[in-house]
Amino acid sequence: MLQDSETVADITVVPESEMHAHDTDCDSDQSDDEATGDHNRLPSRILKETRKVSGTNENVTSQIVGPMLHKTKNQDRKFKKIKIAAKAPAQANKKYQIPRYVPKEHDPGFTSDDPVDIFLTFYPKSLRDVTLEMSNLYAEQKGKTLNLTEDELLTFYGILLISGYNTVPRRRLLWSDDCDVSNNAVKDAMRRNRFDEIMSSVHLVDNMKITADPFFKVRPLFKHLNDINNTIPIAEHVAVDEMMIEYFGRHGCKQFIRGKPIRFGYKIWSLASSSGFVHQMEPYVGSHTHLVETGLGQGPSVVLGLAEKAEVPPGVKFYHDNLFTTLSLVDEMTLRGYGSCGTMRQTQLHNVPFTAPQTFKKTPRGDAEYLVEAEKLIVRWNDNSVVTVVLNMEREFTETEAKRWNKQKRTMDKVRQPKCIQDYNTHMGGVDLHDQFVSRYRVNIRSKKWWWPCFSWALNSAMVNSWCYYSGEKDLLSFQRLVAQTLLLRHGTKPSRQGRRSSMAVAITDATRFDNLNHWPCNTGSRYKRCKNCGGRTSFACGKCDVPLHVECFKKYHTE
Repeated sequence: MLQDSETVADITVVPESEMHAHDTDCDSDQSDDEATGDHNRLPSRILKETRKVSGTNENVTSQIVGPMLHKTKNQDRKFKKIKIAAKAPAQANKKYQIPRYVPKEHDPGFTSDDPVDIFLTFYPKSLRDVTLEMSNLYAEQKGKTLNLTEDELLTFYGILLISGYNTVPRRRLLWSDDCDVSNNAVKDAMRRNRFDEIMSSVHLVDNMKITADPFFKVRPLFKHLNDINNTIPIAEHVAVDEMMIEYFGRHGCKQFIRGKPIRFGYKIWSLASSSGFVHQMEPYVGSHTHLVETGLGQGPSVVLGLAEKAEVPPGVKFYHDNLFTTLSLVDEMTLRGYGSCGTMRQTQLHNVPFTAPQTFKKTPRGDAEYLVEAEKLIVRWNDNSVVTVVLNMEREFTETEAKRWNKQKRTMDKVRQPKCIQDYNTHMGGVDLHDQFVSRYRVNIRSKKWWWPCFSWALNSAMVNSWCYYSGEKDLLSFQRLVAQTLLLRHGTKPSRQGRRSSMAVAITDATRFDNLNHWPCNTGSRYKRCKNCGGRTSFACGKCDVPLHVECFKKYHTE
């Protein structure tokens, strides 16, 4: 019990350079207790920093958030109220509501039901025109003549898409005559040497106008794709997260994220709907990232920047993980009329009177505690790990049921779950879903150029967005095959003559020719075949080798 003369002081010592723990690129998939750090092993740069002290006594302003802390247990559903020895702020504004969501009108330009037309819409003509112009210009700068046409470029795209689901160790095998690796659709659409010429000269920018931007060579990709994606009405629920473009070479913008399916590569900040459709994407390139700086830290700046560039209407509800979420972000989203829901790290809960994660983790599964402050609801829940969520879309704490596996009983148990966490799990996975779809049938033709992974990824991303928009094919593989084959048939040009046989095909034929097994002459009924041995006309052939041969040349051919 507190005496009248006693006060409670909650002192927090935070290095000035570490006050904004969200200014970091570390992995976002961590629970509260995993992201707190080790206070006993601080680096020297932190120990030498100037400190700021905040607390609750007569000389220090109170920073405790919320007047009342509520705890709920999974077994008895009684609320326990714990009083906080500090001046309570204003009560929550229960009348506040996020503006009603009003979707943008559908663009009448999207009227075709043809999968190829939809794909070419989401990989727009403006981007294809830039690729044509810059590729021909780059070839001229190298002293070559490319004369790339739009039909050839579309055929080039079709071959790249085919390599995503019909993979071979080397791309040249697609043009091989060997039956185990050959692809007739590719061979009948473009010559191998012509594909190599296009591959070596394809470009998106003029190298004579290079800038300091590390992603200068691929900026047109993201600009044109974002322009066309923004014409699609934004759903009521969207997620903000990062995607990774796999890359193992050397580049200053290459990232490493531990625990991700793709650990090495380029990071792409993305805004996507729950279905996996990406409305806005922006590559992370440090100070050259094209997102507005809000002063709230990197995470909030990413969320607010993507919302501004995508022109998200008021009433849309955002979901984001603990890499982005801070209390200041939720306040700013409230001012802008957006809903906001995200998990939080323990380092962002300064002076919030929650039970410590290590202690709360020992409580029964399903226990929860929550706090209401102004327009925010902060909830902590004990599941496999301790989860903390903050949101501005609800003012009252409500719960639902979830099923969890009980190791001791080896059965599924019903556990109480906060409704805000259920909503978060439902709508948060849009970016990861898009990333998963892209990785399924990713372009398998590679290059040594650092920007090639971005170029090929853009094709797959446009393919996934087209498939999400198109409702005719439930299977992404069927949709991509249909688009790729149609591009080759419509825009490909069949070679006038066949190329020479591969050395592998010759070796296989010779092995069969001299095996001395089941070689018999047979009458084909044709008078216009040339004997393989002497060149004269004959109606006979070897039944096994399928080679025209005179009867008198039969033995000589199979022995010499």
